Amino acid sequence: MENNHIVEAVYSEQRIPQYQGNPFIEALPPALDDDALVEALMCLPNFDAGQREWPVHERLQMVAQLANFMVPLPRHLQLAQGLDTLRRQGYVGRTPRSAASHKVFKKLYEQQKQGQSFAVSPGQITAQLSASLIGLPGMGKTTTIRRLQSRVPEVIFHPGFGIYQIPYLHIETPYDGASVKGLAQSIFRKTDMLLPEANYTSQYGEGSRTGAETLMNHAARVLHMHYVGLLVMDEIQNLENSPKNRQSLMTLLVSASNELGVPILFVGTNKARRVLSLDFRQARRSIGQGLSYWDRFTKGSPKHPDEWEDFVSILWRFQWPKVPVEESPFLTDLLYHYSQGIVDIAIKLFVACQVRAMMDGTETITGQLIADVAGRELSMVAPMIDAIRRQDLDALQACDDLAPMNLEQVISNVQRAYSGRRVQGASVRPESEQFVPMVASALEKVGFDTEQAADLAESVAAGGTANNAIEGVRQALTNSTSGPKAKAKKRGQTSVPPTPVTYLQGDYRNALQGTPGVTVFERLSKLGMVADVERLLAV
Repeated sequence: MENNHIVEAVYSEQRIPQYQGNPFIEALPPALDDDALVEALMCLPNFDAGQREWPVHERLQMVAQLANFMVPLPRHLQLAQGLDTLRRQGYVGRTPRSAASHKVFKKLYEQQKQGQSFAVSPGQITAQLSASLIGLPGMGKTTTIRRLQSRVPEVIFHPGFGIYQIPYLHIETPYDGASVKGLAQSIFRKTDMLLPEANYTSQYGEGSRTGAETLMNHAARVLHMHYVGLLVMDEIQNLENSPKNRQSLMTLLVSASNELGVPILFVGTNKARRVLSLDFRQARRSIGQGLSYWDRFTKGSPKHPDEWEDFVSILWRFQWPKVPVEESPFLTDLLYHYSQGIVDIAIKLFVACQVRAMMDGTETITGQLIADVAGRELSMVAPMIDAIRRQDLDALQACDDLAPMNLEQVISNVQRAYSGRRVQGASVRPESEQFVPMVASALEKVGFDTEQAADLAESVAAGGTANNAIEGVRQALTNSTSGPKAKAKKRGQTSVPPTPVTYLQGDYRNALQGTPGVTVFERLSKLGMVADVERLLAV
């Protein structure tokens, strides 16, 4: 065939009895075992340690590869097996030019003549083939579905029958909701894109004053005529935005699935639960295939790793800054703290940290860098991340779904903020008038008051051993043995032990507390924060 998304049917003998002799099932690619599925779904960037010596602009392009990063986990394999079973079971009893197929066409014609769509009584709606995939946004539901579907031909042509078979149709519910007419027109447009010389949109949809019931009847005829194997209804939570139509649309979809034998996969976020529960029968049907809820990655421990550890242990290998940092519980726990195991957020935070490190010249990932980048780049999703962290169900219900974050935009934001600001302190020497103010400013940012910071900066300048302001700040921190000094108490005043303060992981104030005799510089080093002196000087 001329169209590269259309293949000619090649039939494979089936071992499972109910699949035997069905050309629509025999033309599908064979089901894959778990090992083959892992290989098909795994998506890792092209990486070599030598790339860390490349110029910044080239490394920025390399780190952008992580946008497609994927590590298959048990949940992905379960979804793959579920979709394959849905499609094949949906084709059972649906064969070309059969009495059953003719009966469906006849019934659709009769309903069209009566101005009806799917006249199914409540008692006829039973839990059959449809399923739902509901979960937190950013967990890769749609991405996984599209990757699984990509190994299945979009269209299979059967020369012996003159039939174009469409193994799946992926429809996205528009943000402002959908009407019955809107759903029918989406089916027409998608089919027209796939089939040569098809023109269903003009024939039935655009400019037509046909009623919604009749229009949906035409859409059902198209689905049946091209033997659609699976209808994916994505972003189903958007039906919340069209309260006038959502009830009738959900009932119609249930009826269409029963009438035509076309399985439907409903995909959506937490809000979709309310949509699916509009009709108890639909809620019962939607969980018939047992696809589990896609929650955030669960966190285990070094001795008992879980999904998060499996995921981050592979992600952590792909670092393009010149000074890669080894994976540690402190850093990966911090990444989890700010992403809460949501894969999309975790990847974008990891990428943004690398971009920042390359742009500001620190060239390494530290705890404070993760915390700072999270505060700057994840501000839009912070309320929901916080609600998930606190397991506050009421707050989660009040929050909108996680705002979509485009990786290219995240990278662009960091580049724009740090472009041309490559560590000013690297060229400022002790004899320069800028040296003392620059060093003092950096010390104030880590907790010293103005007078103490100025004294330390002048002392370092007088020593004259620092090559630049960066080394000056490091020397000042090393010379300070206990951080900012406490104010002297008045005569006769009773000493009151200070109230212990607990800060979040990655908070630089942790360096000002600890074992007596250990310098602030040593504490900063232990917490992985020293390398950010250059960033402080650049601000």
